[in-house]
Amino acid sequence: MITGSILTDVLFFSFLIVLFMLNYAVSSRYPSDEEESVEATTPSGGTKKEQVLKYLKVLDRLSSGQLASLLEVDIRNLSKFVNPLIQAGIVTAKKEGKTFIYGLKDVHTFLHTHNRHNSSGETDYAGHVSLPKSDLKLPVEGNMLGRLVLDDWKLGEFLYLPLKKHAQKGILVSGASGSGKTVAAKVIAEELLDDNIPVLVFDSTKQWERLKDKNTDDEMLKPYRLFGMRQNSKGYKLQTIRQMTGTEEILDYQGATIFDLSGISEEADRVERVALALDSILEYFDSQKDSNELRLLIVVEEAHLWTLKEVGKDAIRFLDKAVRMLRKKGVGVMLVSHKISDFDPAMRSSMNISTHFRTKYGGDLDAIGKMLGSEFSKIVPGLPVGYSIFHLADMGDPFVVAWRPTYSQA
Repeated sequence: MITGSILTDVLFFSFLIVLFMLNYAVSSRYPSDEEESVEATTPSGGTKKEQVLKYLKVLDRLSSGQLASLLEVDIRNLSKFVNPLIQAGIVTAKKEGKTFIYGLKDVHTFLHTHNRHNSSGETDYAGHVSLPKSDLKLPVEGNMLGRLVLDDWKLGEFLYLPLKKHAQKGILVSGASGSGKTVAAKVIAEELLDDNIPVLVFDSTKQWERLKDKNTDDEMLKPYRLFGMRQNSKGYKLQTIRQMTGTEEILDYQGATIFDLSGISEEADRVERVALALDSILEYFDSQKDSNELRLLIVVEEAHLWTLKEVGKDAIRFLDKAVRMLRKKGVGVMLVSHKISDFDPAMRSSMNISTHFRTKYGGDLDAIGKMLGSEFSKIVPGLPVGYSIFHLADMGDPFVVAWRPTYSQA
């Protein structure tokens, strides 16, 4: 027989169980204010954490009160959005008086979102990195390419390089898609165009035609001040050709000549068209005197195509011959490639300047290790966008450089 007190206890516990089940059902369907606020969006779009980065990129330093006000959150909840960014090494916090001051810890976060780069799916860049030490005596004047990179990706002194002196001995630029290699190649081209050196580009992507337009990308304009650049972007004089004209016409044109290969779909056909053009240039310079003065820079995009089996081994031999012979005549050749491991080691080592951007391809990492040392090949897979291992044979040890943004549209 059940007494009244036992029945009361059973009913009470049953009521508590029902309440718990109702609370679980409601909370799973409708997140709490605290959980919802983490992914809440502001009128300008993006999560609160994304907004923290945007505000710090624009305003540099913000007090905890200012940041909370901009995010429209209670200052007591601010740490929920900022602490993960601090732990990731992206944001720094320093207490001044009774408040915290927040800022970006690593300047390289400015450079991760330039034109044509999609960072989705990439692993986070390591916040604490010790880079190999180099004993360098950098030039104090020349063309400004970027800045040296110190431990933890901090920016150091400016990298000046007299390209008129070094470019004709050959330049090799390599890296995965979106790593920043084409931007670096354009920086070199811009510097030479500013020095009234004509540039000829073999391009199948139409990316180089953007040289004629000034840079309007806000994410690339913001770091200008970090590189001591003029605050006004600009375009460059440009002409487009689809068939080889006279070499003299290219030399006399004070600007960039883009040899448009975008209408040729077969890779072997593109290589053949470039080879014919280079052969014409070689024939012209064969009758010219040797020169130590840079007269022309030739840019060969997609240089890795020259190593394809269907192209044939004679193609890469011809390219190597063209590079070696033209340098005697004051003509520099810059090879821009996704892969370098298929190039002959002698050809790679003959390039006076080599700059290697982020890649995870094992063959290239092995090649870089043999050329520059294993301590540098280990760094390459984790390089931030726009950063590369830079080696100038005339200078000595390799080092890491952050490339400046382009004045023209990237």
